[in-house]
Amino acid sequence: MYIKNVNIKNFKCYDTIDFSLDQHMNVFIGVNGTGKSSILEALKILIGSLFLGFDKEKNKISSPNILTDDVRLSKLEEQYPVILSATGIFDEMEADISWERSLERKGGKTLSNNAADLKLVAENLQLAVRINEDAELPLVAYFSTERYKKEKINIGIEKEGSRFKGYFNALDNETNIKFFLNLYKTETLSELQRGKPSDVLESVNTAVKKCVDCKNLMYDVKKDELLLIQEDGEPIPFHLLSDGVRSTLALIMEIALRCHLLNPQLGISASKQTSGVVLIDEIDLHLHPEWQKKILEDLHSAFPCIQFIVTTHAPLVVGSIKEGRIFSVSNNEVFDFPLQYGRDANYILNEMGTDEMVSEIKELIDKYFILIEKGEGKTEKSLSIRKKLELLLGERHTELQRADMMLNFF
Repeated sequence: MYIKNVNIKNFKCYDTIDFSLDQHMNVFIGVNGTGKSSILEALKILIGSLFLGFDKEKNKISSPNILTDDVRLSKLEEQYPVILSATGIFDEMEADISWERSLERKGGKTLSNNAADLKLVAENLQLAVRINEDAELPLVAYFSTERYKKEKINIGIEKEGSRFKGYFNALDNETNIKFFLNLYKTETLSELQRGKPSDVLESVNTAVKKCVDCKNLMYDVKKDELLLIQEDGEPIPFHLLSDGVRSTLALIMEIALRCHLLNPQLGISASKQTSGVVLIDEIDLHLHPEWQKKILEDLHSAFPCIQFIVTTHAPLVVGSIKEGRIFSVSNNEVFDFPLQYGRDANYILNEMGTDEMVSEIKELIDKYFILIEKGEGKTEKSLSIRKKLELLLGERHTELQRADMMLNFF
């Protein structure tokens, strides 16, 4: 499953926009307030339309609707109709499916009259699962900027039971990392009880090791906590990991475990073979510059059949994309943006049109070199500026290498 084409009309800040997506990797860039997150919210409604053909589970599985707050305003007047439409691939025959969700008037309901083909695909999937056919269920998931900040209470997912539990709360703003930690614990206990390796743990660990520098994951039954085993064998409890490592680890674990809940018949290959669409707002959230350079490549390596659609502010993320599509969002429009693989962060910032950011970096660099020339390059103030520059440019940027050379003389 993947989305090919999208059209958005009268949704939030957008009059009319349309764009085509890459099958694997898509990145939306732009300064704050330009509407990157709004595009992901529109896509969430579109991919959530798959749930139209599934049995509803209150507060667990339901297709997101177009809300009043989503309606575009022009001169303080709400603009109707709001229309979200897409074309995508949903089966091995690679036949295009087109569908549409709309809100025609104030106080109306989100219509799905023009989503009949997609609804039929979903109904057929549900029927196949009920009669125990090994039909593949595609993953759809949304990760907002609020992910892992607040635990969702009582999401009601248990490991055993319907495969559709892999969809529970998959499109909510908040997730529940406690559930996925408990699932890892349950699998560990089951592995010990049965005396044989768990396909789930093997697949999750494989996915994690592709994205996080570690030797392995392990649930310590005695200490009752998840441990990240470093390359040197030193264990670090999950709660002591940095924000960047913890949020990335939680993201990878959740995607991998949802793949297994949806497609247990794939065994250790569930993460590798499950297709679907995953939306991630601000993929660079809390990430160290070195991780920004590799997170997208690692995600594609761990989940090669999933289409990722993400937003970012980080030039290092933009410069890491070898294949895929980049979109620049500005003036309530979406423009194609050329691939920037391997280019300098400053160059990319200029290309992104973030003059304010470029000016801020130049000012920080000037301040840093003045302090170095005064012999104050290792003071607390200098180290603070250095840390900001590393976050913006990366630790190996040429200006920082030049600063390191100067530090030897001043």
